[in-house]
Amino acid sequence: MNNIIIRKETKEDYYNTEHMVMRAFWNINGPGCNEHLMVHKLRESKDYLPELSRVAELDGQIVGAIFYTRAKVVADEMEHEVLTFGPLAVEPTLFSTGIGKKLLEETTALAKEAGYKGIVLCGEPEYYPKHGFATCDHFGIVHPKYGNFDAFMALPLNEGFDKIRGKFYEASVYEECGNPAEIATYNEKFPYYKPLKLSCQWLHKERLGRISEVERNIYTIRFFEKDIQGRIKGSFYGENPEKLPVVGDYVTFNYNPIGDSVITSVCERTSFLQRPDQAKTGVMQYMVANADYSFIVTSLNDDYSYNRIARYVSVVLQGDSVPVVVLTKSDLCGNVGRYVREVESISDKVRVHAISALYDIGLDELNEYLIPGKTICLLGSSGAGKSTLLNALVGDDVMKTGKIRESDSKGRHTTTHRQLIQLASGVSIIDTPGMREIGMAKTEEGIDNTFSDILELACMCKFSDCKHESEPGCAVRAAIERGELSEERLELYRNLGRENVRNYAKKKEISKWAKKMKNFKDKNNWGSF
Repeated sequence: MNNIIIRKETKEDYYNTEHMVMRAFWNINGPGCNEHLMVHKLRESKDYLPELSRVAELDGQIVGAIFYTRAKVVADEMEHEVLTFGPLAVEPTLFSTGIGKKLLEETTALAKEAGYKGIVLCGEPEYYPKHGFATCDHFGIVHPKYGNFDAFMALPLNEGFDKIRGKFYEASVYEECGNPAEIATYNEKFPYYKPLKLSCQWLHKERLGRISEVERNIYTIRFFEKDIQGRIKGSFYGENPEKLPVVGDYVTFNYNPIGDSVITSVCERTSFLQRPDQAKTGVMQYMVANADYSFIVTSLNDDYSYNRIARYVSVVLQGDSVPVVVLTKSDLCGNVGRYVREVESISDKVRVHAISALYDIGLDELNEYLIPGKTICLLGSSGAGKSTLLNALVGDDVMKTGKIRESDSKGRHTTTHRQLIQLASGVSIIDTPGMREIGMAKTEEGIDNTFSDILELACMCKFSDCKHESEPGCAVRAAIERGELSEERLELYRNLGRENVRNYAKKKEISKWAKKMKNFKDKNNWGSF
């Protein structure tokens, strides 16, 4: 990038510099980061060297920065002044474009010209050796806490550095930036980014992003405010399909600013929604990951179905998301309360809200879910009002809305694929295509959680294998006779359970066949066909 300007930082740059530094280190070595606070404190330190520190500017934007401070190497009573720097930060969407190299080259030349003997730092062991740094054990310099290690390096600048020996001490300000409460307060100055604690952290070459769209084998990765194209690493193709990235997944990837980035791993999921395909073959369809809340959107017209809502609730509970039933078009219903009570009876784990997005009725009730860092998934059939609800939540027409047919109150698909939308507030919303049917497979726990009242009654039956038909001492039949449980609810529980067993058996059979085919192909050296 020949149009990069390397210059001194001004006070007018402070906010933009810190914001860029925050983005550069966010979730790289752990949840969030503290480097932006460090920069703020460095400027006030007596050891800070603004005459050596620089920022990089591109098209009027701060896209890189490096901050120098005085440090020392101490042996016995001898004290030698050296330099250190940190952080060296580059706008994350411009990694691998040479900005860091330009900052290093210009500032090390300034330091050499100023007569400093050398630089000592803790930094990326795969990056700095490319710029002349070597591990400190070559120079007789040791870290006071950790001795010598790969990330502890030095760069000689002038004569005399080879005579410096002893323990390295940097400015105390670097140790004063770890207070979580102080970091959280300082973060409020900037746009919200979700802190993530993942097993894949301590990233070096890889970056961390989130899948926002999947169309065939093309993945769109949300990387801060930028959407980039990605493809999966070849090793994914031999994996179980449920391990492939889906919308909502956090992934690590090798960033390519001029082409497709390569997804290297899928981070652990907090929730995972799946269902059998509509062809009822037993093949699973993997839908959405990491949804904190799943809004089951149903309109209060002929689209309303108690049984279908119960199916959705079972799938959502199975996937470890929180089911929230949103009854839309409440302005068209004369007895909203009855429907709310009926849906609440599905499970004690369900939250229910009746709204009208058209007339702004009940929307304020949904504010409790619009929490920065949380993800909401919209589920429901076509014409239920998902796109209208999404537009109301976002405050803009981000999704087209379609009219429903008056003859049967059914709508057309206005959402054709799953898509994650990031709001400025830090809330993420995943919109999904309308689903007229939602089957059961691998949903045993979800069904049990939905119908936990029946399970509790079954535990009180006289016989452990009671089928709740005509057996003596059946607590379930007794509850039905007392009017505490409906026959229809029991039958729905049975139907979903039978369907789950049937579809899961199909899935196992397909998996068994696929494994046999793979073994056959491997044995005969067949490629894909």
